[in-house]
Amino acid sequence: MNIFRKAWNRIFGAKQTQQRGFRELVGLGGINKDWTLNGQSDDADMWINAYALTTRVRDLFKTNPMYQAYRETLWANVFGSEGLMLRMKVKEQEDRVIHSADEKSAFRDFDKRRNRVAEYVAKRNGLDFTPHTTLQEFGTNGSRVAQVKVGEPDVFANQLIERKWKEWQRKEFCDVRGTRNYQTIRQLRLIGAVRDGDFFIRLIRDTRANKFGFTLQMINAEWCDRFFNATLENGNEVRMGIEYEFSPWGLGRVVAYHFIKRQPKDWQWQNGGLWNMSSGGGLHDRVDARDIVHYARPVDADSTRPAPWVASTIPKSRQLDQYELAEVVAARAQACKTGWLYSDVNPEGGASGVPIDPATGLPSQPLGPGDIGALPWGVKYQSNDPTHPNGNFENFRQGMVRSLCAGMPGANYATIANDYASINFSAGRLQRLDSNELYKLIQQFDIDTAEIPIFEAWLEMALLTGQVALPLAKFQKFNKPVFQGRRWGSVDEIKEVTAAALRVANGFSSDQRECAAFGVDLEDILFEQAESNMLKDELGIGTAKTVESSGNAPANADAADAAESAQIQGTGLNGAQIEALLSIVNRVTTGEIDIATANALIAAAFPLMTPAEVSAITAHLEVMEVEEPNETETEKPETAIPAAKKQRKKSRV
Repeated sequence: MNIFRKAWNRIFGAKQTQQRGFRELVGLGGINKDWTLNGQSDDADMWINAYALTTRVRDLFKTNPMYQAYRETLWANVFGSEGLMLRMKVKEQEDRVIHSADEKSAFRDFDKRRNRVAEYVAKRNGLDFTPHTTLQEFGTNGSRVAQVKVGEPDVFANQLIERKWKEWQRKEFCDVRGTRNYQTIRQLRLIGAVRDGDFFIRLIRDTRANKFGFTLQMINAEWCDRFFNATLENGNEVRMGIEYEFSPWGLGRVVAYHFIKRQPKDWQWQNGGLWNMSSGGGLHDRVDARDIVHYARPVDADSTRPAPWVASTIPKSRQLDQYELAEVVAARAQACKTGWLYSDVNPEGGASGVPIDPATGLPSQPLGPGDIGALPWGVKYQSNDPTHPNGNFENFRQGMVRSLCAGMPGANYATIANDYASINFSAGRLQRLDSNELYKLIQQFDIDTAEIPIFEAWLEMALLTGQVALPLAKFQKFNKPVFQGRRWGSVDEIKEVTAAALRVANGFSSDQRECAAFGVDLEDILFEQAESNMLKDELGIGTAKTVESSGNAPANADAADAAESAQIQGTGLNGAQIEALLSIVNRVTTGEIDIATANALIAAAFPLMTPAEVSAITAHLEVMEVEEPNETETEKPETAIPAAKKQRKKSRV
């Protein structure tokens, strides 16, 4: 039998068994026959398609409400209303003598404020007060010498730089046109990269610009000539308008950017830079790389000019926009419910007295809601009564918008679609957490790519021009900025604050970290709290804090949804809180933590409890004892009592 089978297979061929693997995925036929492969690099793809790609994305941001909502959402969450907060962290690098009267005054004011708060706190707590002195002054002859020690904060430099940086952000200083403040410039550079793939900021260092000698010029992506690609005589390579130093390892550092020279009235052209498809440099301005911030977020290691961030959403967004328009038009046509008159007797039909369009020979008449139209003799109306909007329109649109949001970094469906009714508490919280992390990622990208380079260039010129009256030779000492992006309120504020207090109490975090997570500075908060309490005491107002009962916090997402329509008693503990309290008690009885730590945890988790109530919970707790099994119990495992039943607590809560 095997001999005949082998002969048959040799003549007619054996039946091939389908094998699964990567071959099935990469096959050009079958389900993949309409999947055209593109083996181009990112640079080659963008070089060929950049103009059409950016033009279509710009059209979407102009005409599509979802993209406009995405733009405003990005601005609101990445920068907020206050922009990025600057906190200088300059410290003394050596013991030095202070001669400037302004600097002495700054140190004295700092010490005065600090000691005033410290004295108030010491007095309230019944402690001795010892003044803190940052500035040590010597001499009694009217010309006292002041000295600061290494490691102390340079109060004068920190305050001066922060104040001057805020002043420079006014539109007459930061913008070469003098029409946009720095917050607007932040928004423009971000949306320029989202829309076009990249954006350029020129750092203009010139004392003729303003008193700081520094200003910025915004340059859209099309002005850096994508069609200029060449190998220069010095060996450098220009790729899509960006000149790279050629090194033994291939492309090296960026040394210059080639921008198309502006022409009179070029703003009237469809695309100001498209006409200059040249391979030479005669019509270009070569700008040194030290004067340009290339605001780009590449997603490929070999990418020179990345694609728009939302490029993948173009096809669906266009089709969805037109589908919505068609539904609106169809619904309007159906709502009109027009009627038609015709006659088989009158030679003029139902159009008697109606003007005839000479071009078509048909009655010329507008139609509106409830109108009755006319038809020529012998012509009858065939009705077409579609049902619109389609019954599945809303569900279909929700699915499409969710798909689009996946291609928009930082976007979430509920905000872009303005549809909060379709999500519950849990889904909204998870969505918010994920979106916030993406916004923080974009914030850090903006700080590293643009904010820090711009600040360093500004500080250098401000020191040079004397607007920041500090020595230029100590630039590295003064260049200690810390930028903080905006932060967001919690979805469940009580739980988040309680969790933060527990993290600090258990040593898993610090006050500084928790304040930074909320976008505030710990030093500012402490001073403001102390000064607020001082003012209340002076006015005879109690300093006790009013805190909402933690019982109002929903135990879970379902309880939160139910709380919207039902009154929940705020005086009791919910299940999660009882479980947390029992966990703390168990940790004491097992010897994991001591009574003092337990009191601190309970006080942080339940702020409404008084110290006496907290102590009453833990006062009689002791470490529980476990009876050791005797030899008889060890020898008779079948009659042994389970270990869990042998444990006895000496006291109860």
